[in-house]
Amino acid sequence: MTDFYPRDTIATRTQDGILTLEVSDRWNTPLGKPNGGWVLASMLRAAMDHADVGRPVVAAITYFASPEPGTTATMTVTPVKLGRRVQTVDVDLACEGKPLARMTASFARDHHGATHELAGPPSLPDPADLPDPRAAGMPADGLFGRVEYRMAQSPGWAEGKPSGDPTAELWQRLDGGTEIDWPAVALLADASPPPVLELGHLVSMTVQLTVHFHRLPAPGSWVASRFTTRHVSDGFHEEDGELWDADGHLVAQSRQLAILL
Repeated sequence: MTDFYPRDTIATRTQDGILTLEVSDRWNTPLGKPNGGWVLASMLRAAMDHADVGRPVVAAITYFASPEPGTTATMTVTPVKLGRRVQTVDVDLACEGKPLARMTASFARDHHGATHELAGPPSLPDPADLPDPRAAGMPADGLFGRVEYRMAQSPGWAEGKPSGDPTAELWQRLDGGTEIDWPAVALLADASPPPVLELGHLVSMTVQLTVHFHRLPAPGSWVASRFTTRHVSDGFHEEDGELWDADGHLVAQSRQLAILL
C-alpha cells in the first residue's frame, strides 16, 4: 500500500505565484475521469492552505467539466469575507483557461455551541467481519484503490439485478486507515458508487455538491455512510448523504444534484 493521500490533493505555488495541481489518474472513477470528491478535497485544501481561515463548516461546488488525468490544473483562491465568526472563500479550478469547477466554502475558528443529534447512524456489522469487495473482483485501480469499502451485502446492481431501492449503507475509509482530515471528509461524501444504480441507471455525474462538516472521526477509524436518492426528474436526481464516526456521531452531511448519462 502506498499512501498517496494527502499529497495528491496539495496545490503548489509556482515562482509566478500561481497555484497548480497535478491531476493524477489515481483518483479516477470507472468513467476514466477524476472523482468529484477528490476535486472538492483538493479545492478545500487550497482554501485552508492559502487563506486565513479556520475549519470548514460548509463547502458547495459546481462542476463545469472534468479535469483530464496527466494535466496540470490551476487554482485561484479568493477571500470573500474573513469575518470574526465565519470566513468565506471562493476557489476556482481551471486548465489552460478552461473553467472546471468553482467552490464557495465557509469556515469557523474556535466556535463552540449547542449540539443536538436527533438521528442515528446506519446499523452495520463490524467492518472487521465484512469482506473486502476488492477480494471479490472489484477493480483496485483508480479511486477504488484509494478508498476501502465494507458492505453488509453485495449491492443488487453489482450482481446485474438492481433492487429498485436507491439506498446504500456501507463503511468507508482511506486505504490502509490513513487519517481522515477535513478535505478527506469532503472526498468521502462523494467516493462510493451512487445508489441510483439500484434503479438500473449505470452512469451518473455530479453537477453540484454541498457538504456540511460537523466533526472529524477518530484517526484510522471507519466511517459509516448512508446515501439515498428519492427523486429522479428529467434525467437529474438528488442524492443525500450522511457520514458517521464509529462512536455514532455525525461527521458530515451532503446533498448533490447529478445527471444521468
